[in-house]
Amino acid sequence: MDAHVIEEGFLELINNLLSTGIVPALFDEDGKKNMGDLVRDEAKKQGINETKEDLWSYFLEKTRDNLHIVLAMSPAGDTLRIRCRNFPGLVNNCGINWFFSWPTEALVSVAKYYLEEVDLPNEHKENIIIHIVLVHTTV
Repeated sequence: MDAHVIEEGFLELINNLLSTGIVPALFDEDGKKNMGDLVRDEAKKQGINETKEDLWSYFLEKTRDNLHIVLAMSPAGDTLRIRCRNFPGLVNNCGINWFFSWPTEALVSVAKYYLEEVDLPNEHKENIIIHIVLVHTTV
């Protein structure tokens, strides 16, 4: 995603969405009313008042509860560190998974394991294992 963030303002929107569950000024008053109308029956069943404000709050709560965002950024260099400092929602409201390269020995071991049951001529297995490792290390 690092190279795909053409405008840093996009991260401001994502930060707001992660921090508050809304993007400010995304809906005008008519849009808020329409969203409230969409959840009116469900909110009524939950005992929520049918005022415009209560329906809007219910809509936002449902959105926050069901919203899932996936961001992929490279940890190389200072870009991610600077973005996390500028947009704290990226750290405070996300689960961060760090993925590192696998050692060649581990890739060889996995390839051998999966090829144990495959009916291949023995003279080709080693080259296939080397190819599998090459594909994983170059992708």
